[in-house]
Amino acid sequence: MDLPFSVDIDLEEPGEPLASSILLVDDEEVVLDVLQRLLGREGDLSVTPAKSGEQALEHLRERSFQLLVTDKNLPGISGIELVTEARKLRPAIESILITGYPSGESVLAALAAGASDYLTKPFDDLPIVRAKIRSALERRTHRVKGRRAAMLMAREAVESLQRGRNVPEEIWNRLDSRLAAYEAAIRQGGGGAVLVLGEEENAAALRAAGLEASVAEPSDVRLEKAAVVVIDTRRPDWRALAERLEHASPDVLLVARPDPDVGDLLEAISMHVELVGFGGGAAAALPGRVKGLLLRRAVQKAQESLAHALAEFHGALGG
Repeated sequence: MDLPFSVDIDLEEPGEPLASSILLVDDEEVVLDVLQRLLGREGDLSVTPAKSGEQALEHLRERSFQLLVTDKNLPGISGIELVTEARKLRPAIESILITGYPSGESVLAALAAGASDYLTKPFDDLPIVRAKIRSALERRTHRVKGRRAAMLMAREAVESLQRGRNVPEEIWNRLDSRLAAYEAAIRQGGGGAVLVLGEEENAAALRAAGLEASVAEPSDVRLEKAAVVVIDTRRPDWRALAERLEHASPDVLLVARPDPDVGDLLEAISMHVELVGFGGGAAAALPGRVKGLLLRRAVQKAQESLAHALAEFHGALGG
């Protein structure tokens, strides 16, 4: 069976490289110099500098990187646009945004773009800079290990099916079907209902991308069972809705209005919701973010089912 093990992560290599590759992007020579000197002291880090988003994209097309560290304000392609494009080219990449204005707006812009952290310049505390870069690399390593473990489990299932014909047919068929479902989840992405609390334009953008999306009201009984709920923060009750769904089954995605209350959005982020559209661009980014959430849900569910079927299969072999 041709399993798509390279989906969403660079698994074509037998293991992680000895040196973590960092793509460093800033149009200020002094910033590049400071960070290159700082990271160059680390023997397990390999740094590639770039002075523009366009140059960084060329590097990303040519090879994989574990981490992108980019200034927010670049000539041409902005740092936020670069983070978005980098995720398309290298879905497993981790990103940190550099900003000269340590404000709530900067934090939200970084998170909405898909970055996992931010740095403020000038860099007054270099140990913090190093710690944040290390933390980002550790997050990626943890994610990679989880996906490699899933890959190995799927391969184990393939091998078990090939040599385990002496188990009961029902158990063999169950593992075979769960393996096929896992493969389909990765190849085809996730499905499920997406409910939009807010503007019809958000639902229309999702439907145009082939997603099952419809506008709902807060009283809709489907909310608790939906796969993803999109809340437009132009609704006056958006925060109460986000709090209501904090511990519910759906993934919650906030679409920021043109003039958002930064304090409210920062508090909402702490409720484990995701943000898209801060600073504009929600219509273009929304479908991709929703598809990512659906894929994550589908793969996790299929992976859990496969693990149970594999344990049952091994139990039958041992018996």
